[in-house]
Amino acid sequence: MNIEILGKFYDNHSLSMINRQLATRLSEKSVNVKIIALDSYDPKFKLKKQTVKTLKALEAVELEADIQVRHTYPPIWDWPEKDNTKVVYIQPWEFSKAPFEWQYKFETFADALIVPSNFCASVFKKGGINPSKIHTVPNGYDDSIFNQEDSAEDISSLGVDKNNFNFVYVGNAQWRKGLDILLNAWHKSFKSFDKAKLIIKDNPGIYGRNNILNDIIRLQYSTGCAEITYIDEDLSDTQMAAIFKSSKVLVHPYRAEGFGMHVQEATACGCIPVVSANGPTDDFLATQDIGIRLPTTSKAININDPSVFATKPGDAMTLMSSYSFIEEPSEEHLIKSMIHLYHSHNKKELQEKVDNAILNKWDSVIESYIDIFKTINANSCIRRL
Repeated sequence: MNIEILGKFYDNHSLSMINRQLATRLSEKSVNVKIIALDSYDPKFKLKKQTVKTLKALEAVELEADIQVRHTYPPIWDWPEKDNTKVVYIQPWEFSKAPFEWQYKFETFADALIVPSNFCASVFKKGGINPSKIHTVPNGYDDSIFNQEDSAEDISSLGVDKNNFNFVYVGNAQWRKGLDILLNAWHKSFKSFDKAKLIIKDNPGIYGRNNILNDIIRLQYSTGCAEITYIDEDLSDTQMAAIFKSSKVLVHPYRAEGFGMHVQEATACGCIPVVSANGPTDDFLATQDIGIRLPTTSKAININDPSVFATKPGDAMTLMSSYSFIEEPSEEHLIKSMIHLYHSHNKKELQEKVDNAILNKWDSVIESYIDIFKTINANSCIRRL
């Protein structure tokens, strides 16, 4: 079976991370793999030399693809070079309505659609895509890196001290991520004399520059809240794992999310997750009653509002109208949860569930991908319209 993967591979965006794992791990199986990289390597991304070497070798491969896998944002609709090449999209989506263009193109152009969570699958099904085309495969994590073994990484220069009671947030300033909810809750929960600390890992190189640092400085000055450390540089996987291993709690009060890779990775490192309920993280947390899931309230939003950052000018959405719904997590419960975890000396039950969690290791996830690719390869190529 010949698989061609189209997308970015070298930066630190979640799509690139998944593409790297998918390409390198498939190439270790009985699969012929070629990648078409839409980006190039930069040392600032801190990839392992062997990973870069493997990816460069896969770029040089020549093959006639049975299946071309496309994992990009936005999706690419170019016609494949060969009419008999099947086109498969991996496409997460965070909101309860999908772009109408996606519905039309996935239904008439794609041979299959792979999504990372049951939430995403439900959104696309409600949007009118044939359920038989949709396959759900969770994002994996590398258990050789994200685990509870001691880390050799020295991250003290990043302002991370494992002797503090560290809460860690990974994300950006996008409204859907809920950082504004967290910052409001933080200054109401902890003051400067507390030993609690909030570590915010941003990635402006991917999502663009923002005012988070200025907001943090103003917040600490005006409220006297507990310390907040802001990190905006590119970090390696092992550095991220070291941050998780130095933290007690992963907090992610999201309004809209497609999977939550960092939630899974942090949990694998022993962090107790505090996340929104009724979202994609339920797939691997609620089923095992892991962590604290914040109650949410359904809230109508104008999905075309620029501050929501869900659409581009001119986009239309499935299910008609410009209104959608998000799940707004409770700030009150977030405050209570963080204070409880900080002061509680009896977190044994919560920690035991984290320690015994069954999460989605890449070794098993890649087998799911292979099974789906075999099924797709055995089917007839659709007639593209």
